[in-house]
Amino acid sequence: MAAAAQELARTALERRCLDEVRRASDDVDGPMERHGTRCFLLIERLAARRGADIDREVALCAAFVHDIGIYPSVSRGGVYTDESGELAAQMFAEVSAPLERARLCADACAYHHARRPQWERGTEVELLRLADQIEVSGGLRRNGLSREEIRATFAAVPRTGFYREIGRLLLRALRDRPATLPRIFKRESRRRSGL
Repeated sequence: MAAAAQELARTALERRCLDEVRRASDDVDGPMERHGTRCFLLIERLAARRGADIDREVALCAAFVHDIGIYPSVSRGGVYTDESGELAAQMFAEVSAPLERARLCADACAYHHARRPQWERGTEVELLRLADQIEVSGGLRRNGLSREEIRATFAAVPRTGFYREIGRLLLRALRDRPATLPRIFKRESRRRSGL
């Protein structure tokens, strides 16, 4: 199954984001890599359903790294969604990507657990939020997709080990930085980050 993410990652930046997830998780084709892959496939389905254009590179990079800040090797002790966004923005800056694209990817990571829709931040931001809800709920939240579309995504990239891995990481985060975890659920739509 390692080929699924590897085949999706076409650009140098996409490959770098995939490599960062593999480095943080110390795994190739691990549960979090597959989680990011499924999120991207769901983003594509959500975009197609809505007739929305997306920046594929931003969407795939965000899908790969949106949870990377939860890993102890990446975390600096802050809010893991924000740290994921900061790392994404840094990687975009390193390849001299336009600031707006770096900000879009950072916001997609930082706001993927926001309670309210994030369309004003960008299509990729909101679609990652919706895709992650579908993924984490195991398809109970469909956000406009059919059961068949969700089942097909889950069949293409198996969910084996996902809940165990995210549970392990969340328990460690609760132990190491309990005050920051509630802050992943952004309560209000804030202004764009000032990258």
